Amino acid sequence: MPANRPSDPAPASGSFSRALLVAVMVTVLYGAILLAFDGFVSLLADRDVIQEQDAGPLVGPIMAVVALAIVFVSVLGGLRPTSARPAIPVARAVVTALLVYLLGPFAGAIVYVAGQEQLLTGVLFLARYLGSPFVIASAVLALLPVLLLPLIAIGRSRAR
Repeated sequence: MPANRPSDPAPASGSFSRALLVAVMVTVLYGAILLAFDGFVSLLADRDVIQEQDAGPLVGPIMAVVALAIVFVSVLGGLRPTSARPAIPVARAVVTALLVYLLGPFAGAIVYVAGQEQLLTGVLFLARYLGSPFVIASAVLALLPVLLLPLIAIGRSRAR
């Protein structure tokens, strides 16, 4: 049986594994840039990323992991093979940024409330961090890898 027949599952799985690898690499790069940016802003502003003293050590990392997961799913979904010429995915990028902006602090508020006794503290946490420069930066930085998906797809499909 020839390897290039449409019924052969090998090309599709190879394409998916390449897309998965690219999505992981793009997500790791996003995480590294996010970590560097947060550290730089924290140093310049002389401000902690999570300012609550009773927040515990998991609130900030959980918020970052949620942002990474959203970027990973968005990039992986944007790397689907299509027959059409790749267009700049503005809508996908804006939705990704909005999800990072809203769900990151929401997850942080849930983790913060788990260590507290009042539900109101979670609402106040969420309201406070929606205006945080760290959360806003994570959302803006999430736009970039999604907007660059056509370039990533071209580089990924280039013959070697």
